Amino acid sequence: MRELLNILQEQVELHENLLSLLQKESKGFGSLRGSDLLKLQGEKSRCVRASAKLEKERIYLIEQYAKSWDTDFRDLTLKVIIGLADDEYSIPLQECFERLKILIAKIREIAEENTIESSGRLKSVESSLKFISQLQNGPPTYSEVGKIQKRTGTMSRAEV
Repeated sequence: MRELLNILQEQVELHENLLSLLQKESKGFGSLRGSDLLKLQGEKSRCVRASAKLEKERIYLIEQYAKSWDTDFRDLTLKVIIGLADDEYSIPLQECFERLKILIAKIREIAEENTIESSGRLKSVESSLKFISQLQNGPPTYSEVGKIQKRTGTMSRAEV
């Protein structure tokens, strides 16, 4: 049980760190430089990878418990394990479980908000780039038949 508790405690720490990074990202929209946002993205990716690694370790450990308790792995949820554990582990396991549920809900909420904010900013940047691109190509001109052309008209050498 000690191994499982350690894994869950590490997962809580990683989720707390991820939440902190997401909050920093949220507060930094519009004020953080692109390089700072990229650095945050890298740190978030590291948290997610470390959490995935811990999750694999947790699953392996639960499979070992299932074998030793002669039960089906899929039936051995954390809630069931907490019920089977003695008080020394059941209380801290329950605390980790509750904390993880809260953290995951907060992470989902702020990640969704950040996605909406990022999407809006991306559209703004795309619009600015389109405008700049249009300026570089020059204003539309009219052809000889009166239709708008998107590129600047050219004059033949004879006209010059």
